[in-house]
Amino acid sequence: MTRLTDLYPGLYETLPYLQLAELPTPLDDADRMAAKLRIRRLWIKRDDICAQPYGGNKVRKLEHLLADAREKGCDAVLTYGAAGSNHALATSIYAHRLGLDCYAVMTPQAPTPKVANTLRYHALLGTKIVAAAGFQETLAVRDAVMASHATGGDRIYDIFWGGSSWVGTTGFVNAALEIGEQLARDPPDYIYAAAGTQGTVAGLALGLRLLGWPTKVFGVRVVPMPLRLPAAYDRLFRETNQELHARDSNFPLVGEPLTNFELRDEFLGDGYAIPTTGTTEAVALAGELGGVELETTYTGKAMAALVHDAQAGRLADSSVVFWLTYNSHPYPAEISDYSADDVPAEFRAYF
Repeated sequence: MTRLTDLYPGLYETLPYLQLAELPTPLDDADRMAAKLRIRRLWIKRDDICAQPYGGNKVRKLEHLLADAREKGCDAVLTYGAAGSNHALATSIYAHRLGLDCYAVMTPQAPTPKVANTLRYHALLGTKIVAAAGFQETLAVRDAVMASHATGGDRIYDIFWGGSSWVGTTGFVNAALEIGEQLARDPPDYIYAAAGTQGTVAGLALGLRLLGWPTKVFGVRVVPMPLRLPAAYDRLFRETNQELHARDSNFPLVGEPLTNFELRDEFLGDGYAIPTTGTTEAVALAGELGGVELETTYTGKAMAALVHDAQAGRLADSSVVFWLTYNSHPYPAEISDYSADDVPAEFRAYF
């Protein structure tokens, strides 16, 4: 499998990386679902099984982020998320595997069936969960954690929401090269993916530009409307491009981030983690005909966008990839030993 360092050797010594994922991930031909929706061709990119014991899109980012943390001599990482955050959980799982402590600054969210079990998993891992009342309060909480860290705040590696810094986004530039080999003879017209903090879609869009493909990325908004996602996407695309170019001048500066990207706002519904009717129907359809498990916070809303466009006739002559960013591996049985008493008081209501 071709990686960025194969094409741009100057990145080999300057781009932090350690292997966590088992790549390439499968690309399933969802022919039954394509027939039902009248799509010419539909594939499902199975990042849900990209690593053991936990899959999903965060692992590709963590391959670079946790390597950077180790190179900087950190003994802990700190990240952010809502109470049921897959990103915070994935970060804790793989940080602990590498001998790093993990702080998770967490905010409230609408309850979903998996939040309690996610918190139990954190208890099993020993994640240092710290509550924040909302997004605006997270930086003050972070500063307090760093001030109290036993070995000093400079030993904590700060991982932005969703792992979406230029370092993490690089993982999905590589992912675009991966699918470039899998579909070399039939580049897709569209890729659909859930769009939270924009690292996944910005990396894919940049990688597709390297390939010279005409493929368009649809990022489906899954986080609240006040968050300025277009600005976040633009910043990540440009910063990742510039940083990789600075490390190897042969890496091209491509410009115009919106050339092959569109943010889709219309499937968010009433807010983060609140399913819509279209979401639940899309989850059921993907399970029945696509043979994959989705959830209603991220991947269900992305699939709802794909289903909507197909039913509107937009995809009849198109080939489409659905990027499955969820973790489908089961949680360990040992989490049943943990209860509300094992998490901070602010999160016990989810039990």
